[in-house]
Order: sequence, then structure tokens, then C-alpha cells
Amino acid sequence: MRPAVVEDEAVIAEIAQAAARARAGSPAARRRARVVRAKTDKDFATRLGFVEQTQSDPNGFERIIGTSNLLAINFLDRGRRSADAVCRIKLPMEGGHAYGTGFLISPRLLMTNNHVLASAAEAAQAEAEFGYEHDLDGVLADPVGFNLDPHTLFITSAELDVTLVAVAALAESGRPLDRYGWLPLIPMTGKVVDGEWVSIIQHPNGDPKQIAIHASQVLKTAASGPGGDRSNFLHYSTDTEPGSSGSPVFNDQWQVVALHHKAVPAPQRSANAPVEWIANEGVRISAISRWLERSRFEDENARRALDQIGRAMGFPPLVEPAVSASSLWPTEQYAPFRQTRWKDPEIGYRPDFLSKAIDLEPIYRARAKAGDVAPLREGAGHELRYFHFSALLHARRHFPLMTAVNIDGANLVRPAERKDTWRQDARIDPEYQPDDNFYVRTRAEEKVYFSRGHLVRLLDPCWSHATDSEQRKADGIRGMEDSFHFTNAAPQVQSYNDEDWGNLEDYILEKAQSSTRRLSVFTGPIFRDRDPWYGRQRTGGPWQIPLSFWKIAVLQKTDTQIVAAAFIVGQVEYVRALYEAKIYSGLKPYSIEEIRSRKLQTTIETVEKQTGLDFGALKRFDAANALESTRRTRWIARLDDISI
Repeated sequence: MRPAVVEDEAVIAEIAQAAARARAGSPAARRRARVVRAKTDKDFATRLGFVEQTQSDPNGFERIIGTSNLLAINFLDRGRRSADAVCRIKLPMEGGHAYGTGFLISPRLLMTNNHVLASAAEAAQAEAEFGYEHDLDGVLADPVGFNLDPHTLFITSAELDVTLVAVAALAESGRPLDRYGWLPLIPMTGKVVDGEWVSIIQHPNGDPKQIAIHASQVLKTAASGPGGDRSNFLHYSTDTEPGSSGSPVFNDQWQVVALHHKAVPAPQRSANAPVEWIANEGVRISAISRWLERSRFEDENARRALDQIGRAMGFPPLVEPAVSASSLWPTEQYAPFRQTRWKDPEIGYRPDFLSKAIDLEPIYRARAKAGDVAPLREGAGHELRYFHFSALLHARRHFPLMTAVNIDGANLVRPAERKDTWRQDARIDPEYQPDDNFYVRTRAEEKVYFSRGHLVRLLDPCWSHATDSEQRKADGIRGMEDSFHFTNAAPQVQSYNDEDWGNLEDYILEKAQSSTRRLSVFTGPIFRDRDPWYGRQRTGGPWQIPLSFWKIAVLQKTDTQIVAAAFIVGQVEYVRALYEAKIYSGLKPYSIEEIRSRKLQTTIETVEKQTGLDFGALKRFDAANALESTRRTRWIARLDDISI
């Protein structure tokens, strides 16, 4: 199937020029130009993160820059395995059938084009036929048909020309669907670069399965139509046939880089001139992932689709359907503390707490200049100072930008009783801080809702140098009460809890073989433009929900030596640090159970890139940065995995 799309003339001209450039010049000249680009272009550097190690594919880099055509022999085996997940879509039409192509992206979820299956009603009549291909002896196998199940899951986008639909687990013959495998989707950009060859597995004209290997060269990413997003589409040379719509487009590691959906026509010289097709267009997998992520908390089908895609890669759902018990606790929002509570000059994060002074203002200075840090009332600066910690709020996102806490392991005071006394802070305007109208379920009916997640843990500021027992008890209560401010809370998702997140400080202290050391911890969400929206029915909504969190712990290891460790926790499959971890390579150096932990030890520099904060000279104390290895990001699943 090929949609009738009116192209933007400027876009067509740009694609035509790219196609002409690809054909122009000698192959040697084109290769030399790409070698120069490879040394300077960040897209090439990103692409290398997805290339196999030289032991398994010695010519991977040379192939990307166009100086080699050699492929590892396992390229054929992997391609054959990938082809199993590609199927023919058969839709009854007046006078016969219409055909398209689709492919499994999880054990029960199929992807194709919106113009192949535009509605749940169409999907209910359609069938996915697997195995319609010639075998080794040239014998054509009968297709194995599976009913589609749009009642379980169906989501579509005409803008991106993509449809995701559930598939029945068994064919009418009893054959299970999971025999055909699936093609995992990598949500990050950088899986392919301009000039690289791509392969397409398809059912052209509804015929038996075919493949175009290294017959299409990436030309350029461009918009499809006026005002389109240039990052959404990929263009590559040569044409496919009607019926190829919905085919997966692969790079050399058999990672799906795009969903093929149409051919691009050349500008017509006259009304009667025949149509000339100059390129193909595919929808980037990263664009499809962004679309689903933005809808995660507002569209149940988007959430289910992302959960299935995540499970197919070994990740549990980000938000479990079960209700969090803490979200159902009876709650009472307490009144803000009086201003007299904050008169103590000793409150707040102390820069000189460790042997190396770490000032807070330089860390967020650039973000403050950009207007990203919410100001306090009456021109009192940006830092909200509490008992042993400080917090800064993001001016637009209305959650903490970061927190900083000093922890004295030798003088911890555990409060006798936990009391959830959540309250706003009167020192900053309410518009910058959520309250129970955001967190409490009864304030609005949502399919998903969140717990109040401490950034500075309840026990972190609960310590005292007082010798009087009553004063020590009072200090412990004060630290606990200050931690229950909404200015110290962020929506809690999946593994952001005491066991997977808060106890990292404990791990580090134990790694140093002491629980009496001093520690300064900096924490915050990772805010991204593509974060999902939530709470249109709630006061102050809608809100964008951060899916990942960072933590930098600085430990006083000896009387004169400090050491730092950086961590990212949450939906880490979207963190660029995973390029170093290479979990998506065919060799998969990490097990599924290790991946499930969703915890990374990474570098301070990586956190800086993700947040726009500046930790300056602290980077030279980074335990991971000091490792003489190209892989300075790694999963942590147990105590001994941490390097500090």
C-alpha cells in the first residue's frame, strides 16, 4: 500500500539534491569525504556506540565510512532470524484483499503503518500471515495466519503513519506466535548515519517475503510535508513496491532504524509527465518512541505498548498496574512552617562539610542565568535551606532541580516514629511547588498516579552534634520534618524507592568499610523535552513527569581524601550513557536480571550532559572517570559492583 501524500516542494528538492550527491563523484572520492566526516561528526561517534566489537565484526567502522564492503558471516544468520518476525498483513477489501507488511516488536505486539491499518475496526478484520516465503529448496510455504486483537491493544498515529496492534497468541492451526520472535526497538537516536547502507525485509505487492540487502543508502533526514519535524523521518535511495509499507528498515547490526512507509516522488515537470520515484521514506523508531512516551500517562494503550516493548528487551513496566499502598494512605496537607523556623543561620547545605569545599552556586549558575531556577520570594536568592540540606526548584517543571545534603554517618539520629507531614514552603511561590492536588488520588481520577518521592531521604538530614539526648532527639525530628516538604519531592516511578535508589548512600558507605564517614549527596531528576505529560485534570496541570533521576555521592574516604561516584536510576534505557554500556549489541554482556535493576554507575560528566549542571573540579575525584577503560558506565546490581 502506498499513501497519496502531497509533498512539500522544498523537501522534495532537498531529497533530490541528496540523491544526486550520492550518485555524483567517484566512489573513492565519496569514501574520502566520509572518512573526514567520521573524524568530526558527532553522529558518526554516536553510531559507533551501536557497532559490534572488532572481535565479532572487524570491518564495522570501515563499512560505515564506506571503505569496506565486508560483513561478518553471522550477518546472514542474524538477518534470517530477524526475517522470521516480519509478516504479511492481509485485509479483506471489495473484490479481493489489500496487502501490507508488518513486524513483531514484542511477543504479542505488531507494528505497521496507519495507512495499512487505520482503525481498530480494520485491524479486527485483518490477519497477520507469517512464514509466507520460499525455503532453502525454493518451495513456497503456506502462510500461518494469526488474528489481530485490537480490543487488547490498538494505537495509531496518522501524523507518523504508524499503528501498533496486539496479535493473538495462537494461530488457528495452534502454532504459537512466539516461534517467530520479535525485533526489539531501541528508542535512542544515532542508529544510522547519512550515507550508510540499510536493508529492508518486505512483502512487495503481497508477494512472498523478500529482502533488499545494501540496496538502499541513507540520503538525509527531512520533514514530510510543511512544518514537519525533521527528526521524525529518514530518507534512503531506491524504491520498494506497493505492499512494502510497514517493513522494518535495518542497519548492519539488524537493529530497526525506521518503519518504511512510502516512496518520495520527484517534482513533476509537467502535468502529464510520468511519476519518477527518487527515494524512500521511513519513520524513525526514535520518533515513534517519543510519540509513545509523550502519551504514556494519558493514553492507556501507549502505556501498554511501552510496557510490552520494554518487556521484550528485559525491562519491567515503568508503572505497575497495581496501586501503591503509600498512595492510598490517609493524607493531610499541613500548613507551611512559620518564617521563624528559617532564622537559624546554621541551616542548609554546608559547602565546607568535607575536606574539599564544594560550593553550591557554581553548580547551578548556568541554569539560573537561563531562568530555569525558581526564585525565592522577596529576592532571597534561589536556595531553600533546610536542616542539613538545600533544595532548588525548576522554574518551569515545578519539581526540584536538585537537592544537596550533608550526612554525618557517625552522628545519625533515627526518629522514633515516622510521621508524613507533607507541606508547602512559604518562602517560594506556590506555583513553583506541587502539593497534594497533584499527588493524592482522590483529587482527580487518573489511570496512573504517583507517590511523593523524597529526593533527600528521610534519614539523611537526621543527625546531630549535640551531646544532650533531648536535643539530639529534637534535631532528628527536625531533619525528618524538613524532608517532608513538597520542594523535596518528585513523582515516584517504578524502581525509584528506598531499596533501589535511596540506599545507594548506604552502599557507598559500606564500600568504604565504615558507617561513620561524612558524605555529601547531590540529587535531582533528569528533565527532558520528551518527558510524558500527566494530570490535565489536576490543579496546575498538565505536568511533564521526569522518568530518570541522578545522584552524585561524595565520600570523605580519609581525613584528606574525597572520592565521588555518579549514578543514574530510573528508565535508564533512554540515557545516552548506555552507548558505552553496549547492552544492545548482539553479544549482550549483561544478563536480563542485571538489566532489570535499572541502576547505572556512570560519570559525573555524563550527569552534567544530562542536566546542564556544572560540577567543575569535582570531576577529578570521580571514581568511574579514573577507570582506564572506554566503558565507564556499567550496571550495578550488588554492593561489590560499585567502584569508589
